[in-house]
Formats: sequence, structure tokens, C-alpha cells
Amino acid sequence: MDSGGKLQNKKRKSKVKEIIAIILFEVVFTAVTVIPFTLYGPFKGVRNMIISTLMGTGAHQYMAKWFFSDAQIAEIIKEESKAEDTSDNTKIEKVKVQYNDDGIGYTTTKTDKYDEHVLVIRNPRRVKIGYAAQIGYVGDTTHGIAKKYKAIAAVNGGYYEDTLGNGTGAIPTGFVICNGKIVYPKKEDNWDEKMGHVMSIDANGNFSVGGSYSANELVKNNVNEALVTGPYIIKDGINKVEEGVGMAASGFNPRTVIGQAADKSIVLLTIDGRQGIKIGASLHDVQRIMRSFNVVNAVCLDGGGSTAMYYNGEIVNNPSNATGERAVPDIVYVEQ
Repeated sequence: MDSGGKLQNKKRKSKVKEIIAIILFEVVFTAVTVIPFTLYGPFKGVRNMIISTLMGTGAHQYMAKWFFSDAQIAEIIKEESKAEDTSDNTKIEKVKVQYNDDGIGYTTTKTDKYDEHVLVIRNPRRVKIGYAAQIGYVGDTTHGIAKKYKAIAAVNGGYYEDTLGNGTGAIPTGFVICNGKIVYPKKEDNWDEKMGHVMSIDANGNFSVGGSYSANELVKNNVNEALVTGPYIIKDGINKVEEGVGMAASGFNPRTVIGQAADKSIVLLTIDGRQGIKIGASLHDVQRIMRSFNVVNAVCLDGGGSTAMYYNGEIVNNPSNATGERAVPDIVYVEQ
């Protein structure tokens, strides 16, 4: 290469280094100015939204802990919950449900923040809880469990943990009652232990949220289906966020919600988020959606990467889990 070519090559390398230096400066400048200003500046609402959304995820909570202690995060979540627990019970335009021949109404709506999918089941007695074949050991997808029950529709169920390390969806948080029988925990010694944040459906199709009960107590009281989940977001027709459920319900996230309307129909809602510019919904958002379907009692099921809706043989929403539909221990499904 001649001296002129070497000089040109040297200039190009110098220019590339200059551009890289500028980009690195911008990144560092943003990190040391914009991020601290956002989190520690005067805009507490923005800070609370960011932190509560991070804490509502399973994978990114550590990012919030870079900037705040556990005690500070708990206070932020508390503030955010109070902000969401609005008394906005003003008149909301009601959705007129068009039922298909299967007795189910299905609608989907796209917004700037999220995509929503709603199923309305006219007969509440068709709504059941199903569970994975190896519940307590390893879970299954909403799709897989729905196929097991030959369900026409389903959404993912309650929260869970994986203490055995056999993969996600292993162990329900609390008890699970299906068709009047306690299917989890398997040991009868635990059936009299009271648990809060209970969702239940009795033999007459009456849907209840909240309260503290044991599995045995519910079965004796003619409850057919029950699991532990939360928070409830509408109680007896009033917007109200149940206390004590914690971080999983905070921020803007994909969500799964179940409720019962004044005419006793059951409403199942899923919210897609964490995809591109669509972040998901807040509790206030899902309160408003459920109230538009005249829901008088509603509770959140597991959300985030678990959120899935099955209808007529396929998943109709777009689950946010990176590897596709996530395994869960239980579902809420609709009989044929």
C-alpha cells in the first residue's frame, strides 16, 4: 500500500474511533445524568412507574435494586398502589357483547400501550379450574392443559414457584380446588391452613374474590373451583386494589384477569405487553376494561410471561415470554 493509501486508512480508523468515543460519551452521559434525574428527580410518578414495572417482572428486579434499597422499593410500591387505587367509578361506556354459537363472546383491541383480548362466557357454570398432570413437580402450558380438558377456551391461572428446580410452573402458590376436590397440596395435613387472596366459584356459578379461607373450609361451603391469586381490583362494584399482594401486581405489564359481570357472566381478559413500544397495562387500565364489561368483582391471575389466552384450538394472544408459551401449574378454562 502506498503512503497515500496508508494515510487514508489511518484517517478512516481515526474517524471510527471518534464516532465510537462520541457514542460512549452519550451512553455514559445518559447514565450519569438522565437516569439519576429520572429516578431521584422531582417526577416521583415517573420514578414509581419505572421501579414498580421492573419489580413486576421476574427477570429484571435486580435493576431496581441497583438504585434503591428493599425498604425504599417497598415504599415506592406502596405509593404506586395507592395511586392505582382510585375512586374513579364514573360512568364508563359499556361494551355490548355479541355471543358466538358456543355461548362465548370474543373481542380484541389494540392500543398504543398494549393489545387486549377478552372472552365473555355467558354461563358461569362452564368456567372451571384445570391443572397440569404433574402439578407440584412440573407444569404445562395453558395450551397443553386446555387440550387435556378438551376446553373450548382458557387462560393461565394463579401464581407459582419452582422450589424443586424442575422448570417453571411446578408449584402453585397456595391451594387449588377443581370440581369440588382439593388437588393441591397433596398432603391432607395442609388442607386446614387458612390462606388469603382467594378466588373461588361455587356450584351455582357465583364468583368471589378476597378473604382468608382453608381448602377444607371452601369445599364444605359448596365451592367447586378455587385458587390463591391477587390482587382483586374490583370488589362489589367498586374499584379497589387488594392490599398485601405485593410487587407482582405493580407497574405496566402483561396481565391476566378474571371477573364476573352483574348478569353473572364470567369475563376473562389478557393484556399483551413487553413487546416493542407496547409496555402493558396498569391496574387502573384493567379496572377500566373490566368495568366496561359491567364486571362487579375482578382479580388478577398470574401475568407477565405467563399471560396466555386459548380459544378454539389455539393461543390467540401473543405471550411475552422469550421462549414462547410458559409452563404453569393451573389454568381457568371453559367447558365445551
